[in-house]
Amino acid sequence: MKKPTILLVTISKKVCKTFEENLRMFFGSKIYIDTCYDPLQLNEERIHNADLILLSSPVLEDSIKALNSNKPIMVARRSIRIANLEKLLDLTPQTKILLATTDVRNVRDSINLLHSYGFGHLKLIPYVPGLTNVEQAEDIEFAITLGRDELVPKHIRKIIDLGNRPIDLTTMLDIAHLFNLSLEKAHFYTAEFFRDFVKLGRNLSLSIQNEKQLIQKLESVLDAVHEGIIGLDEKGIITLINEDAHRILHLPSINCIGKHYNEVIPNFQISETYIDQKEQLDSLFQINNRSLLVSKVPLTINQKIIGLVITLQDVTRVQSMEHEIRRKSMELGLTTKYSFDNIIGNSHLIVSAKQKAIRLAQSDYTVLITGENGTGKEVFAQAIHNSSERKDRPFVAVNFAGLTETLIESELFGYEGGAFTGAKKEGKMGLFELAHNGTIFMDEIGDASLSIQASLLRVLQERQVMRVGGHKVIPINVRVIAATNKNLHEMIKEGTFREDLYYRLNVLPLQLPSLRERKQDLFILIDFFLKLIRKNLIFESSVKNLLMNYNWPGNIRELENFIHYLMVVVEGNMVTENHIPDHILLSQETVNSSDNSLSEIEETLLFLKTGNFIEDFKSILQTLWICKKREISVGRGVMQEMLPYFLSDSQLRHRLSILNKAKCIKVGIKKQGTEITEVGLEILHRLKM
Repeated sequence: MKKPTILLVTISKKVCKTFEENLRMFFGSKIYIDTCYDPLQLNEERIHNADLILLSSPVLEDSIKALNSNKPIMVARRSIRIANLEKLLDLTPQTKILLATTDVRNVRDSINLLHSYGFGHLKLIPYVPGLTNVEQAEDIEFAITLGRDELVPKHIRKIIDLGNRPIDLTTMLDIAHLFNLSLEKAHFYTAEFFRDFVKLGRNLSLSIQNEKQLIQKLESVLDAVHEGIIGLDEKGIITLINEDAHRILHLPSINCIGKHYNEVIPNFQISETYIDQKEQLDSLFQINNRSLLVSKVPLTINQKIIGLVITLQDVTRVQSMEHEIRRKSMELGLTTKYSFDNIIGNSHLIVSAKQKAIRLAQSDYTVLITGENGTGKEVFAQAIHNSSERKDRPFVAVNFAGLTETLIESELFGYEGGAFTGAKKEGKMGLFELAHNGTIFMDEIGDASLSIQASLLRVLQERQVMRVGGHKVIPINVRVIAATNKNLHEMIKEGTFREDLYYRLNVLPLQLPSLRERKQDLFILIDFFLKLIRKNLIFESSVKNLLMNYNWPGNIRELENFIHYLMVVVEGNMVTENHIPDHILLSQETVNSSDNSLSEIEETLLFLKTGNFIEDFKSILQTLWICKKREISVGRGVMQEMLPYFLSDSQLRHRLSILNKAKCIKVGIKKQGTEITEVGLEILHRLKM
C-alpha cells in the first residue's frame, strides 16, 4: 500500500520542525513528510504530490485555496508542552501577563488551553502585533510567547517562552483515521504526557501548600481512566496506582504505594522492560485464572530510565465492549446480510456480473451500479462491501428516493444542536460520519436534486463534511457505492444530473442484467425462493411456458412477490394456469402475436447462418452489447473502431442491413445510433454457445 504524503505548511521553520518531530514520533516510517514554512514556495506540483495538507494556522488556508487544490486540508489542533508550564508556577494570582502570538485564533486558543491546565488565576492578556495596541501593554511586566520572542513588545523584559506548540493528540487520531493507519504509536504521546504530568505534579506539591488536595486531583484523573494504571519509579517502587488496577488485580485498596513491584505484581516480567527499555504493548498474561492485556511503557530521559507506566485491561471487558459495539451497530442498521453467495443464477450474464463485482471489491474506488428496479443492486453493493477490506466496518445505506429535500442534507451530513427547529439539543451525526472507515451505499442516486448533487460532489472531492449549523469540517474515510435505475447519460443531456458528479461516481461501473435477459435462471431462482419458505410446488408445462415468455418488468423482486402469491392461492402443490395472475396471462397474448417467439429465434439463427458472415454478425452484436451496458448508442464510424478486425464501410453497412431485417438491431433515426435488441441478445448468446 502506498505511503501517504503529508505536506506541512507552517509560519516558521521552528514550527515546521516541531510538527515533523511530532508526526515521526506517532507514525514513524508509515508516512512521507514534505515541509514548507514559506507559503510563497508552494506550487501545484507539491500540492499534487500530497495526500493531506496540514496547516499550523487557519490564516494559511487562503494560500492553499489560491492554488485551486482539491486535496484534503486540515488545520492542526495544538497543545502546550506540560513540562514548560513549570515556568508559570511561581507567578502570584492575578499577575498580568501578555500572551503574544501571530493571530487572534491562536492567542485565544492558547489562553483557553492554559485556563484548562489550571492557570486561570493568572490574568492573561491577548496580544497580536498589528492588531493589539502596544500602549495597552505599557504597565505589564511579564509576557508569554510560544517560540516567537520577537513578537513581544521591546519594553517587556521578563519573557516566559513555552516553546512551539506541538500537534494535539486528537489531530493525530484524525490523521490516523483519514489514512486508516494503526494507532500503535499513541502510547508514545500518552507516555510523554504522563511523564510531564507527574513531573509537574511533583513541583506543584512543593509550591502549593495544600498537598493533599493536589494528590486527590491527580488520583481523580487516574481513576477516571477506564483501565488499570500503575506507575513505578526508576527503582521499581510503586508511586501511584488507580482504582481500576486494584479491581482488576483484586488488590487491597491500601498499602500498595511505596512497595516494590515484586511484592504486588511479580508475574508481569517487569524486570525485562527495565533492562531493554523497550515498550511492550498488549501482552497477554494469565493472572488468577483471568486473561489480562498488559502494556509496559518505560519513561526515559537521556536514555536513562526514570520510571515505568503499566496499563492493564481485562480481556473479558474488552470482548464485552466489542460485543456492545457490534450490537449497537446492528441496532443502527450499519451491518450487512448479503454476500456473493446470495447471488443466484448460472446464466453467462449474471456469472459475468458476479465475477466482475468480485474484482471490484478488491479495490477501494467508487462503484456505480446500474440496472432496472428489482435486479439486486443493493445485494451486489453489500456483497462488494463484505468482500472488501472494509468488511468489518459500517455499511450505511441511504435511498435518495425516500428522503425529502428538507431532510436529506441533515441526514447525510448531520447537524449541530439547535441548528433548526426540532433539532436534538446534542446534535446528530450524519450518515457519512456513521460510515467512517466503512462503506456508504447511495441508492437511487438519480433521484438526488441538483443542490444535493453539488454537496455530494464537494464531499467526494474533499473527503470531509460539515454539519448543518456547524463551523468545522470533519474528515471522513468512506468507500462510496452508488446505484440507479435511470439513464444518467440522458439526465446529463437534460440538465437534471451533474456531469462532474457522474464522472466522480462512474469510476468502476457495474451493469446488472434484467431477469428477461437471463431467462435460463428463472426456475433456478424459483427453486431458491421455494426452499427459503420450505415449500415444494410443481408447475404444469403450460405454466412454465407462460412464465418463460413473460418479460418480468419488476425483475427478481416481482418474481419473489409472485412466489408469495402462489403460497396463498395454491391449495395443493400443483400450479396450473388458474393460479396465474391476469397480468401474466394477458401478456402471453402479446408474446404470441410478437416476432420474438422461440421458434422465430431459431429461424433467425438459421437465416443468419446461411451466409458466410456469422463471425462478423457475432463481432457486431458483441460490440453493440458492450455499448448497451455502457448506456451508449453508436454509429458506424465508432463501431468500425471498436470491432476486433477491419470491415469497410460498405461491408459494415451490408451486415447491419441483414441484422436489421432479422430484428437483431434497431437503427435509430438521424444520429441516434444503432442498438442491440432482445432478439439480438438471444442470438448473441446462442452464437457463443
